[in-house]
Amino acid sequence: MGLLLNASMRPFHWNEDYDSVRAFLADTFELARYHNWIPSRFENLRYGPCGSEYENSRDEFIKIWESESSSEREIVAVTVLEPGREGWLLVHPLHKNVERDIIKWMEKRTRALADHSQSPKVGIMCRSVDTDRVRLLEKIGYEKREVHGDLQERPLDLPPPEYEIPHGFQIRSVDLERDFEEYRRVQASVFPHCECMTKSLARTYASASFYNPELDLVAEAPDGHFAAIGTVRIDPVSRIAEFEPVGTHPDFRRLGLARAVVAEGLRRLRK
Repeated sequence: MGLLLNASMRPFHWNEDYDSVRAFLADTFELARYHNWIPSRFENLRYGPCGSEYENSRDEFIKIWESESSSEREIVAVTVLEPGREGWLLVHPLHKNVERDIIKWMEKRTRALADHSQSPKVGIMCRSVDTDRVRLLEKIGYEKREVHGDLQERPLDLPPPEYEIPHGFQIRSVDLERDFEEYRRVQASVFPHCECMTKSLARTYASASFYNPELDLVAEAPDGHFAAIGTVRIDPVSRIAEFEPVGTHPDFRRLGLARAVVAEGLRRLRK
């Protein structure tokens, strides 16, 4: 077990620890939105349809950091650090004093996991709204690199926007078994790493607690090809919902199809 001044590190085991990490992420979302992952983003590590089957050995790349200063052990941070990937440091906003020491641990851990034939580089992902983290990273020598995404929020009590789609198109739910080949094709056209999606991975995805088949939507062209996708994931405990993924096949862009899929998803969420 690793030790810091105010926190200790312990291993993560998915079957035993997922619920507590889910609660930690839901709680921190209420305190400081978008500084950390939301629960469905973490669950996607195991159930995501694009990549490789999750094996228990990957638990080794996730660590839990708990407070040493209270009678009850409390999660103050979670780290996700896999070889060859950027690291994530998910910290409770009331315990940001542990960040510097955990970052030092992440640097040391990266060196230990690296291919020793190369000089390892440490990449730590950071949300721009977490200005304290940005300043800390810059202070200790990190440089900003490319932007990896854009997060937007919309109150659910707003009426969903109206939408129109071209004649012959339809918005419908996906049947992952029946529609697998088209589903993979449109996903891979937007996210190339989804080319490796298998039926087994799709079944695993469908078993995730955030997955609802009625909210896995596509825009279908008149010839049966999938033109756009949009999936609403809902964490069943916190009720935090996200659209992930959303995208349009290159052959069907600028037709309003992604907008239509999102609008239909919002309409179904309000039911």
